[in-house]
Amino acid sequence: MRRSRVGALVAAVLTIGAVLAAAVAANAGPNAQAGLGGLRRATARYHDVDKATASRRQDLKLCFDHMGQHYADPNTIDGVVDPLNPEAMVYADDSTGHLRLVAVEWVATQKIDDVIMHQDLHFNPAVQLWVLHAWIWSPNPDGMFADMNPRIGNCPRP
Repeated sequence: MRRSRVGALVAAVLTIGAVLAAAVAANAGPNAQAGLGGLRRATARYHDVDKATASRRQDLKLCFDHMGQHYADPNTIDGVVDPLNPEAMVYADDSTGHLRLVAVEWVATQKIDDVIMHQDLHFNPAVQLWVLHAWIWSPNPDGMFADMNPRIGNCPRP
């Protein structure tokens, strides 16, 4: 009887492991990671916030808990997006007062389909714009293109 319990426990652990592995692969499998390599190369320089501001992006003073602080050039927010040059860079406070790049965000005044990897912009009523995040610099258990990331903390409070 003891062997059957151990066997059942091992089978349960293996099943749970397979389900978790499938979920991780769906969110960030090899094809997804390969498809985002160009975007990572194009935005890597923005790990330095000064490079983001040099590109005319500015602190929009839009910080959302579990998302971060948005830097963008408001003059580029129109009806066009570039898959390799997202309008916004999203930074999270690393708890020491420094910002670290965690995501990029495409922003437009109208719906745009198939921005990257068959992902469409969706309407965000809080800002009255069409948006799409990609968590390319910080893993997101909710998915690469989810709006919020539970691993990102709350915004600093004044």
